Amino acid sequence: MDIRKTRTELSRDLRRLTLRLGWLGALAAVLLALAAIELSTETLPVLGEAEELQERVRRVRESPRNRREITRTQDSGPAEQVSAFERFFPDAGELNSVLREIHAAAEKEKLVLERGEYKLSEEAGLGMLRYQITLPVKGPYPSIRAFTRRVLKDLPSVALDSVALQRPNVGEEAIEAQIRFSAFHRGVR
Repeated sequence: MDIRKTRTELSRDLRRLTLRLGWLGALAAVLLALAAIELSTETLPVLGEAEELQERVRRVRESPRNRREITRTQDSGPAEQVSAFERFFPDAGELNSVLREIHAAAEKEKLVLERGEYKLSEEAGLGMLRYQITLPVKGPYPSIRAFTRRVLKDLPSVALDSVALQRPNVGEEAIEAQIRFSAFHRGVR
């Protein structure tokens, strides 16, 4: 179909509609068409995003990490409080998921993670495992800061042990950092 012919036909149909409906009717039809365009381009995609966000909220609420809350009641004794505290920490089998989340946080901040050092140790007398993760990171300072904030927010059983920053050259934007996290997990008793 020729575009000029289509434009001519559309113009002719619009004139017929205007004559039938009058100017107010034609204006209403144009406003309805604009509203339909707005609905299809702006409102419907946002509704889809809202449904996706509601699904994410549901998954987060049902995740094992959020079921591990330390709750303290007035009737609870010391043994129950210690048990609730221990339930807060993930099982040792979840070490890989913690590492995946740390690497995903670095990817979201567009940071380059160099080869890291990983050291697993048992905390004496606590029945807890400490997984020390030392990561050499390279990138802009705001990204490094956002990365550490994201890890600490998303993984409550992870602690920040140290951060060492170094700028190789004065004019360079990228910073080299050594970040050490400790991920605590329930050990085997």
